[in-house]
Amino acid sequence: MMLLAQQGEVGTSAEYVGWYVGLGIGFAVVAVVVVLVATILTLASRIGAQARTGIEAMDEARAATVAVWEIQQINSSTTAIWRAAESARKLLGG
Repeated sequence: MMLLAQQGEVGTSAEYVGWYVGLGIGFAVVAVVVVLVATILTLASRIGAQARTGIEAMDEARAATVAVWEIQQINSSTTAIWRAAESARKLLGG
């Protein structure tokens, strides 16, 4: 082995340039993927927070509009009472 090293036949740095380039590209790809995943996770967290805020606002809006839905029930009851009064008036000859 020593004899080969002295003769310069053992791998030189020029032979490994392809490996170095490949490793460099590999590390760059991994770094880009890490940055992209971190960005995606950050945005997902923000979207989750905004969704929770939106849900809370919708719950408040629903609580504020419950009275509107009760008006519909009151209208139905009032209509039924009105029709009953009209039919009673007709029966009484009025």
